[in-house]
Amino acid sequence: MRLPALLLAALLLGACDGDPGGVRHLVGAPGARPLAIDTEGGPVQGVAAPEGQAFLNIPFAAPPSGARRWLPPEAPEPWSAPRDATRLGPGCLQNFSPAYLRGQTATWMQAGEEDCLHLNVYAPASARPGERRPVMVWLYGGGLVVGSNRQYDLSRLAERQGVILVAPNYRLGALGFLAHPALRAAAGGAANLGLLDQQAALRWVQRNIARFGGDPGNVTLFGESAGAWSTCLQLVAPAAEGLFHRAILQSGACQTAFSTLPLAEAEAAGLAYAAALGCGASEPPHRQAECLRAQTARAVTGQPAAARGMMGQTSWGAVAGDTVLPLPPAEAIAQGRVHRVPVLLGYNADEGRLFGALYRLTGALFSEDSHRHAVTRLFGPLAPQALAAYPPGLEADVALSFSRLVTDAVFACPTLALAEALSPLLPVRAYLFDDPAAPSRLPALPLLPPLGAYHAAEIAYVLGTAWALADPAAMQPAQRDLSAAMQAAWGRFAARGDPDGPAGSVGALPAWPAWRPGAGRVMRLRPGGSGLVPPPLGAHRCERWAPLGF
Repeated sequence: MRLPALLLAALLLGACDGDPGGVRHLVGAPGARPLAIDTEGGPVQGVAAPEGQAFLNIPFAAPPSGARRWLPPEAPEPWSAPRDATRLGPGCLQNFSPAYLRGQTATWMQAGEEDCLHLNVYAPASARPGERRPVMVWLYGGGLVVGSNRQYDLSRLAERQGVILVAPNYRLGALGFLAHPALRAAAGGAANLGLLDQQAALRWVQRNIARFGGDPGNVTLFGESAGAWSTCLQLVAPAAEGLFHRAILQSGACQTAFSTLPLAEAEAAGLAYAAALGCGASEPPHRQAECLRAQTARAVTGQPAAARGMMGQTSWGAVAGDTVLPLPPAEAIAQGRVHRVPVLLGYNADEGRLFGALYRLTGALFSEDSHRHAVTRLFGPLAPQALAAYPPGLEADVALSFSRLVTDAVFACPTLALAEALSPLLPVRAYLFDDPAAPSRLPALPLLPPLGAYHAAEIAYVLGTAWALADPAAMQPAQRDLSAAMQAAWGRFAARGDPDGPAGSVGALPAWPAWRPGAGRVMRLRPGGSGLVPPPLGAHRCERWAPLGF
């Protein structure tokens, strides 16, 4: 079974650059009216309706194109006429190829624009300027390769929890994370420009969010997958200190040996990347940089990553050793160089099954050879150990064997290890999302592995709105109760750093104490019966991964 490559690429890029974040449901609601807010850049005119307020596509930085490409974000040009803030802006330039998952020559499909550093603000209907409501800033996932703020409608979480939600874009792939010595020198020593974009958005929040009713002194940074990795990286990024006051990491821990690339390795890959674009392997770095700047943005992003990322060779990685991340995250945490804010983190019981399904949709993971190839692309030099511990026959289906390996090594064990590492330094709550029948919009095709509590399944529960992979309308009553409980826990955590709430309410969770070093517990989030359980280290074979830096 294989979907045509262009069809699958369209499916995945559509998932990452769709527009669920639009506010047609607010603009067209009875009683909706225009609402203008003065920001530091100029006035924006959004919409206020009985179901909430929304202000979309607000620039927080100048277009990072032309002479500004591969430079830290700069302030946008101010404007005087009210800016229409009822339509979504483009995502940042991104591309994807199903063939690349299989390690084959890629025909890339691209979406987004280089002029993309905008953010969306969602507020409750009752929000007023000058209030001090909790603020939550959402970072999207996508392996630092794909994703945008267009994907997510945050209005329901804002309305139900009385919080202000902000969703910025940030640069991806080669435009956001290419490490090259000459480019880094021009950028003041920074290679992680996507992380600087996130910090610029957080600074915009500090200066502007009170105008929307938010409290700049109570900001929660949260995200899923690469958004959680980014949140984790901001915990150890020195310049992010004071920009947020709580952190939620959904399926992403940043302290593993493969979460960041050493600067020397990343820059060697950057030089090779430039050569692959025709910029001359023998040219000095400053000449390569001139050549790179002369390329179109779409040409620059039309190449696979030249080094390993967080998901092996199919994603990009952040760089350790530049001015943004001076230390590898594990080293920074070990030295106590982490922002002392409450953290809520967790993972899903069947994270890897989404990846198993995507590989299978490309025609892979039907044989032992394809299993070995997929594991090698993901784990590189550690592939022999991974294959020895998770052979193709570990499960009844090779796709399930691969899925279990991804769940354990990439998500479960790193998340549990991060909870333990952070717990002596700051308050940590940990969860395990475990709905075996989580709704999914992936096509129902034969021979796909059952998805269970797949990667990103919890997003629909937390946000309460539909997005590319799931629609809460498909939830059963117990699932809707769990969704309500998770939204309330996330909202309480944003308000006061503690997810506990009153007992007896619909879907209420049991008491959720902070992780105790050496004796931590996770909140198992499951329809009809959530509760505290010991961390399932043995079930995920974490004893095999800890010595390897996971």
